[in-house]
Amino acid sequence: MNRSPFLVIALILSFAGVLSTVTDRAAAQFERGERAFVYGVNAAIPDNFVGTFAPPSAETIYLLAGQPSMVSPRYTEVAFWPITNEYQPDWTMLNEPAPGTLEILQNGAVIAEAAPTEYTIHFEQSEGVTTAELFLGDEAVAADERFRARQEAFQEASTAYFAAEREWQAAVEEANARRQAGEPVEIPPAPQRPDPIGIHSNGLNQGMPIDLPPGSYAIRLRAADGTITPGSERAVQVFAARRVGVGYTVVPQTRWTTPDESPAPTDVIFGAADSNLYLEPRVARELPARSWALLQNPQRAAADAGDWVWVNGELLIDATLQILQGGQVIAEEPLTAYDVDQVPGRQLGYDVVPHDPEDAGAPDFEAYPLPLAAIGARYEVRLIGDDGQPMAGSLREVRVPADPPVSRLFVLSALPLVLGALVITRRQGRVKMPRAAES
Repeated sequence: MNRSPFLVIALILSFAGVLSTVTDRAAAQFERGERAFVYGVNAAIPDNFVGTFAPPSAETIYLLAGQPSMVSPRYTEVAFWPITNEYQPDWTMLNEPAPGTLEILQNGAVIAEAAPTEYTIHFEQSEGVTTAELFLGDEAVAADERFRARQEAFQEASTAYFAAEREWQAAVEEANARRQAGEPVEIPPAPQRPDPIGIHSNGLNQGMPIDLPPGSYAIRLRAADGTITPGSERAVQVFAARRVGVGYTVVPQTRWTTPDESPAPTDVIFGAADSNLYLEPRVARELPARSWALLQNPQRAAADAGDWVWVNGELLIDATLQILQGGQVIAEEPLTAYDVDQVPGRQLGYDVVPHDPEDAGAPDFEAYPLPLAAIGARYEVRLIGDDGQPMAGSLREVRVPADPPVSRLFVLSALPLVLGALVITRRQGRVKMPRAAES
């Protein structure tokens, strides 16, 4: 009897049992939440915000200098999640504001105080890019009212549209029936779907704005009775960019939905022959890698403190793209608006076409076109500003690598296997050789 299948089944069942036990233990550990003082953080980054939170285990909050970030002292239930080695909040069970005044200290002395204020953040997506705007105080209340009014108007317009669409479908069916009966009936035009408002809001909240120059600070929450709220003391590291340059979002013609990023001046841009690349220039900043990682998640196991990372930020639009080959300018391209049309049928691709100015809709994106031709060709690109000078950090090398045939790749990958088989065969032949044949 061959026992291998039964052994495999037993191993699978055993592994499933172990996995179930581990999962049950992890779930039980995650469900045992404890009330804790935490800081909800909306950390400002160029043109946007990163939402996170700092549990008691996160002793330091990292913020980017140059624009206000929001911190919100709160009580919630936190539980350790061993799969990610992090504490997770349960805002649905408990989300209670911690009252008091936020004190900001440097070198042990209080240098500023911040009282709770209303705020809201509006996120807007345009041409595939999400930007955010922060409103504080009375402006936040007014912005939230405007957002709710637009939201209600859109819901009313959507309700009217769906009702009109049902009536239109009934009218089309009636018109088709009358046509089949020989009557000359025109099909009525379809109703127009209302345009989305294009804005998302995090709602009206309360928090304290922090806008500090680079440096080391501390924060704590002082309650109304003058005492320091237990668990509210945290260190704050505010950092800034070491250098500022030009980065690119690289949109391949055949992979519009999966663009590449080229934030560092030393990056090389690759593209396929006989295709177009579309370059979206952005302000790029060189930031300390550890601080940047911990800004996005204060619980993250961050990188080495000495590392630096280039990060793309807001879009650049006032420039001209120069294409160079052999040190000579061979073409200049303006910023161009494009639409993306999905290819019908089974190809599941996209066509990038220039935006029609007569089209009332907004283009899908704006970029500088970079046509690539011969295999093995090398180019350089750079941005020229309004002053006619190249923009610092905008120079990139562009390569069109050769595309080796599949047969060559198969031969190269199979060569070590063939050599190994020959060596094994030769050794087996020597082992089985008769002694009489060796003499």
